Amino acid sequence: MVEDVVLQVEDDEASYFVFRALFKETCPDIRLERAQDGEEALTMIRHLVADPAVRLALVLMDVFLPFLGGWEVLATLRADESLRQVPVVMFTGQILERDRLRCAALDVEYIEKPSDLQGLVSLVKEICARVEALPLS
Repeated sequence: MVEDVVLQVEDDEASYFVFRALFKETCPDIRLERAQDGEEALTMIRHLVADPAVRLALVLMDVFLPFLGGWEVLATLRADESLRQVPVVMFTGQILERDRLRCAALDVEYIEKPSDLQGLVSLVKEICARVEALPLS
């Protein structure tokens, strides 16, 4: 059996812990992993993709990260044939117009971090439904 994994790339502790609590409650069958910066994200993504017991269902990528930003991580993924198909959604509290255009050009979705708890609950439910709807490989 293959385990679905969502990787949240988030450097803010408080944001991650709130998201994790809601995620575990809403999506108990999906494992949530965390990377705290872009370099750690690339290492974890390579490891998860190489594991035949895991399906990396989604990478929820913050834009502003230490060491290596979200855009740089995305560029690295898209340049690597073995990682090009990893599903990424940019996840940020501040999406600028140039970022919207960049997402469109890269055919990547973005989600603005909700500022309220109800918005976050809705977002977690949406992510879980998206993962559960993925076809089995």
